[in-house]
Amino acid sequence: MMTAGVSLHSLRDCLSDVRPVELKGMALLKERRPQGQFFPRIGEENGLSREVVAGAITEIVAYTHRCRVAAERLTDLTPIPVIAFSALEYGL
Repeated sequence: MMTAGVSLHSLRDCLSDVRPVELKGMALLKERRPQGQFFPRIGEENGLSREVVAGAITEIVAYTHRCRVAAERLTDLTPIPVIAFSALEYGL
């Protein structure tokens, strides 16, 4: 048990309940990627307008920014010593 009142099992359950983020840009790449090319072709004849691509790119940039901010905030956290944890593999 960690000293913050969160058990290892409750932390694992909390993290396993986090759903993956569905980004429009990743969905577009999966469904519209032409053979041998990285980016889908933009154009009305391909059914992909510039507005759709711009919205998907904007969403990915915003998500990347939020992830970077969260990572920076995590580096500022004070470490919590884990007292009631035994690692029998490393016993002397």
